[in-house]
Amino acid sequence: MKKKLKSHTIDWAQIERFLASADKKLASAHKILAFDEEACLQQAYEAMLKASLGFMFSHGFRARSQPGHHIAVIEFVRSHIGNRHSSLLTMFDRLRRKRNVALYDDTGFVSRHDAEEALKAAGEYLSVIRADIAARRHEA
Repeated sequence: MKKKLKSHTIDWAQIERFLASADKKLASAHKILAFDEEACLQQAYEAMLKASLGFMFSHGFRARSQPGHHIAVIEFVRSHIGNRHSSLLTMFDRLRRKRNVALYDDTGFVSRHDAEEALKAAGEYLSVIRADIAARRHEA
């Protein structure tokens, strides 16, 4: 996994901006659900991705811009967050796949249930990521 990552200076203000962006994307996703399930799922996924990038930065790493970098982000979080949150990471990866199918293949259909599940998972995920970052920031 090291080839997929590079070191990154820990900048708490930058990390907070990424978390704030994740919160905005999640708020947008909730509003979008009323009229576009696919866009809702996309925004929920992007909220999780933004929070994950902030998480990586808080550990002093970032993903290299190359094919598969979203997978590298998920793998990084999985290896650092603990097994008790494995179901959230499984959902994060499922959303990544669903988003890709919806984006790149005309067979990708996003139901209201899919979108609602994405919102629920993204909300829980952002809470877990924020708590982890806050705990480590206070230790630093």
